[in-house]
Amino acid sequence: MSKFLVLVLSIMGGAYPLLAQTVSKAPEIKLTPGQTVVIDGKIEDAEWKGASSFPAKNGGTVLFGYDGNYLLVGFRGPAQGWSHLYVNEGEDAGVLVYHASAALGMTAYRPGKDGKWQFSNPFSWELRDRVINPEVQKKMDDYLAKNFWVANNNNTGNRNEIEFKIKPRGALVRVGVVFAVGETGRYFFPETLSDDTIKEELVKGNTPPDLKFEPAQWATVILEKKKLK
Repeated sequence: MSKFLVLVLSIMGGAYPLLAQTVSKAPEIKLTPGQTVVIDGKIEDAEWKGASSFPAKNGGTVLFGYDGNYLLVGFRGPAQGWSHLYVNEGEDAGVLVYHASAALGMTAYRPGKDGKWQFSNPFSWELRDRVINPEVQKKMDDYLAKNFWVANNNNTGNRNEIEFKIKPRGALVRVGVVFAVGETGRYFFPETLSDDTIKEELVKGNTPPDLKFEPAQWATVILEKKKLK
């Protein structure tokens, strides 16, 4: 097992398309197990039925679902772009950064004693395939099994839609999502984000040092067990 995966393991310690909910403060989203989705960059109504849907700041829509094993996050942007998903699973935990553009990459940040967050590794890019066929699907399944997350890249599917699948370690996950289009288009959820989740250098796939993350500003996702009848 790689040193980075060991670090990752230590860090991770309403129906659509209904009208999107309006959020004025960091939201709490409760999800009960439902159906899963195919990660192919196509946000389809029937597939995301039962998901919670919210408007993103500046435009776009973000969806949250849970299939009993994986947290599902979808972002429909206004044009072809790329996306960052930020995940935190506890006050003393670090931040995992999942990047989906023409390829997938991931890094992790941990807070230092001075309150500044430092990265563990630069992004390493994989899954650049431009179509999803059985061979590529196998590669995506292997990536998920190894890294505990997967997404489509933005050369597949509808180009303006990114779908993430994440394996959470617990029942409470703090999440921030950013979708970028070109040099200036920045769309994010929740609208309370004002920390370095929206820092340009990071969003563009670099790993700047000395960042500031405030997971309390992010959406709190609570994964509930299916109620017995």
